[in-house]
Amino acid sequence: MLNCKTLAFLDKSAQNESVTFFEVCVILILEPVRKKLKRGIIVIVKKYFGIEAKMSQQLITATKDMTSEKSGDNSFQSTKVFLFDDYAVLKMQNINFRNVVTEDHDLKHLESLAETLLELKSKNVNVVPILAFESDEGNGYMVQSRAKGTELYDRHKMSIKDYVLNQVELLSKAPQAHFDKFVADTIAIIDAGVLIDFVGKDNFFYHESIGFQFIDLNAHEDFEYGLTDMKMQGKQIAVYGCFLPCYFDTMPQYLDTISKLLAELNDAERTSLNENNKNIFEKCKVAMLKNGITAQEIEEMISNDWFMPQKQQLDLL
Repeated sequence: MLNCKTLAFLDKSAQNESVTFFEVCVILILEPVRKKLKRGIIVIVKKYFGIEAKMSQQLITATKDMTSEKSGDNSFQSTKVFLFDDYAVLKMQNINFRNVVTEDHDLKHLESLAETLLELKSKNVNVVPILAFESDEGNGYMVQSRAKGTELYDRHKMSIKDYVLNQVELLSKAPQAHFDKFVADTIAIIDAGVLIDFVGKDNFFYHESIGFQFIDLNAHEDFEYGLTDMKMQGKQIAVYGCFLPCYFDTMPQYLDTISKLLAELNDAERTSLNENNKNIFEKCKVAMLKNGITAQEIEEMISNDWFMPQKQQLDLL
């Protein structure tokens, strides 16, 4: 039921040509906080899922006096990350874009995504769920659970030789069960229509007890937005994607930082790196077979020309 303030607002809106029918609908549906600016009515959208509104607001307010610990940019969004004991707060520009072409003015797509992630989490899939978000003119905040462990590879440490060698060795020694679940979770996430960015190795966390975790799940696959008629199948994506985050590329095509690091390795270090990478690769293959991906599908994948750098690296030629 609409309250008196809302009715009064709608009465004023009807006389204001700058307020669109869409804005009125958003107010009716979401009942968000509103404020007036000189140029008209701005709608603030706030949603809470797995967290109390008061706690979410306290976390967001606290970031105002903090320095971000992580940051990221792509072609359409800029994000700063503030870390707490159990939570992460993302301050985002263009939070109302799910990808470079898909606008999400009322954040209904993001709301649907948050609900999907919570459902996946309830099924023991290792996703980091969205607990709350708010948007003001397209910029805003997202509150998430904090992932356990550390990034597979921290992009800011990729030029540090000892760091890279230690991370590759850590993943090489990870139990097969963690790789099995990594592939199973990948299939579940893709089949739920959620986009996974496999290229960014810091889009995944690893914890020695929990295993692999998926972070930065901020968009659906293109099919969910009507951008394509083809819905991707989890196994199709997993057969290639699950190899990418885990091992360290020793045959870079464009990454100068990696090339410089590799030049610093002595023979023993290079041999160790290659052996650990091969071990990771084999564990990924075993995990795929256990999750219903056939040996033929794996062979077809590694036979593609775009897998040539990896084949050279892993002595598969």
